[in-house]
Amino acid sequence: MKILYCLLCFILFSINLNAQNYTVLIGGTVIDVKAGKNIENSIVILKDSTILGVFGPKDKQISIPTESKKIDVTGKYIIPGLCDAHIHFFQSGGLYTRPDAIDLRHRVPYKEVELKWIRDNINDLFRRYIRCGITSIIDLGGPYWNFDIIRQSKEATIAPRAYCSGPLIASYQPDALTTDDPPIIKVTTIDAALKLVREQAKAGTDFIKVWYVVSRKNAMELMEFYPILQEIVKESHKLGLKVWVHATELETARKSIEAGADVLVHMVTDKNIDDDFIKKAKKNNIIIIPTLWVFNSYNAVFTKQLKLIKEEQLMGNPKVIGSLYDMYELKDEELGDRQKNLLKEMKPIEPLPATLYNTKKLQDAGLTIAAGTDAGNIGVIHGPSLFHEFEYMKMAGLSELEILRDATLNAAKLLGIENKLGTIENGKLADLVVLNSNPLEKISNTSDIFMIFKNGEGFKPDEIIQNTPQDLAQIQLNAYNAKDIESFLAVYSNDVEVYEFPDKLLYKGIEKMRETYQPFFKSSPELHCKLVNRIVNGNYVIDQELITGNPRKPEINATAMYEVDGGLIKKIWFLKLP
Repeated sequence: MKILYCLLCFILFSINLNAQNYTVLIGGTVIDVKAGKNIENSIVILKDSTILGVFGPKDKQISIPTESKKIDVTGKYIIPGLCDAHIHFFQSGGLYTRPDAIDLRHRVPYKEVELKWIRDNINDLFRRYIRCGITSIIDLGGPYWNFDIIRQSKEATIAPRAYCSGPLIASYQPDALTTDDPPIIKVTTIDAALKLVREQAKAGTDFIKVWYVVSRKNAMELMEFYPILQEIVKESHKLGLKVWVHATELETARKSIEAGADVLVHMVTDKNIDDDFIKKAKKNNIIIIPTLWVFNSYNAVFTKQLKLIKEEQLMGNPKVIGSLYDMYELKDEELGDRQKNLLKEMKPIEPLPATLYNTKKLQDAGLTIAAGTDAGNIGVIHGPSLFHEFEYMKMAGLSELEILRDATLNAAKLLGIENKLGTIENGKLADLVVLNSNPLEKISNTSDIFMIFKNGEGFKPDEIIQNTPQDLAQIQLNAYNAKDIESFLAVYSNDVEVYEFPDKLLYKGIEKMRETYQPFFKSSPELHCKLVNRIVNGNYVIDQELITGNPRKPEINATAMYEVDGGLIKKIWFLKLP
C-alpha cells in the first residue's frame, strides 16, 4: 500500500525535464552510512548522473516523472557504490606479477608477457570491479602508464571511477621490477625526490605515494630517509597534493605522521600502536587503509594453503586465479629462500594479531578508516578481494555499519570528494548498489547484488561479466585445485550429466556430483590438476589434464570435454584411457 501511495502522489517538480532521463528505485531500504538511520520503503530518483531525491514513506507530494524508468526494489537494500581504496593496475594478482617476491621470469617473462597481458585486459579488470559493486578504485602507485589507464577508464563503456598516482617515491627499489617505466623509483637525495613530485604533478596525479621501506635490522635507514620524506610532504602540499605513505612498522608510521603525511596506506603490522601514535594521528587527521588480507595472501599462495572465498573464485579473472595454483607445479630449484623457509615452517594462515588489534583500536579512537585491499599483489584478486577484506575487518571487531562506512564515505574522504560520493543524498553522483539481502545483518551480503548503478546507468550483474565456455572450464578447474566444492558446483547446471565417452551415463544431477566430489576433495589434500592442453570449439571445451595427489593413483592422465548451455556446464564426457 505504501508503494501504491507513493506512485499516486502529486508531481512536485515545476521544471519541465525530459522524463526519459529519470530512473526511479521504488520500495527499497536506503542505508545511511553516515547517520546510521535507514530509510525503509524509499523512493530514490536519479536524473542522468545525479541523485535528484531520496524520500521515505512519510514524505508528502513525492515527484515521480510520469514516463521515468521505474524499478521495483521492494525488499532490497540500497548502499552507496563501494570503493577499493588501494589497488595497483600494474599487478595482476597472479603468481607471476611480483618477480621480486618469487622470480619465475623464466616461465613467464615479466615485461613482455605479464605486463602486456595486464594492459591488454584492463577493460576486463574494470568490469570485474563494477560487477562487485565497486564503482570507485584508487591506484596507489605504478608506472607512468597508470595515467593512460585513467584516461582509458573514462572512455570505457563499463568502468569504475579511477584515481591514481605515478611511480612510488621510495627508499628502496626492487631490481626485478625495474623496467624503462618502473613502478617504484628509489631516491637518495631531496632534489631527486622533488623532481619526481613535480613530474607527477604535471602528469595529473591525484596524490603522491611514498614507499617508506626500511630494514628492521638497520635502524639508521629509518632516519636517513626521513628528511627526504619531510621535503616530499612540503613540496606536495605546496602543489595542493596529499601524501600517502606505505609504512608498515610502528616507527616508520609514526615518523610519517610527524613528517606531515595525510594517509597511511597499510596498517601497522609489527607492534600494537600506543597512545602517542593515536594522539599524533588524530591531531593530523590521518586516514588509514588497513589492507589486512594482503599480509596473508603471499604466504597462503607460497605454502599452498590459499583459501579464496567463493566470490573470488566466481568473480575474479579465471586465468589470474589459475596461475596461483601453479605453485603445485614448481620444482624445488624454482623456489626462492622465502618460499623454501615458509614451506619448511608451514605455519597456518591467520591474520596478524597486531593488524587486527590496531584496526579496532584506531576505529574506536575515532580515526578515519578506509577499506582497501592492495589488489594486484599475489593472491589479492582485482574486484572480489574487497569482500575478503571485509571478512578480515569483521574479524578485527568492526561492525557491519563501520565496514560499510569505511568502504564508502570514508573512502571518498581520502580524495576530498565526500561532497560528491560516499552517501546516498540529494545532489551526489548516482553511484549505487542494490543488494538482495541486508548488509547490516551480514557484511558478506554486500556481494549479493541485484543491480549496480554507475553515474546513473544501471547494470545487472550478468550483463557486466558473461563467462565464456573457456572461463567456466577454468573456474571449475580452479575450484577443483582449491578443493572448494561450492565454487566447483556453481558453474554446473542442476541437471548436469556426466558421461564416460562416448555415451555411458555415469550419473546425473548436481547433488550426485556433490556426493562424488565432496568426500574426494576432503580425502585428497595434495590433489592438483595441471592443464596440459585446451581446445575450445564453440560451446565445447576439451581439456587434457595431468592429475596428481590422488591417494588411489599418484598420477593420472585425463581428458574431459565440457558442453556449455545457458551460461553453465550442462554435460561432461571423460575419456577412459588405457
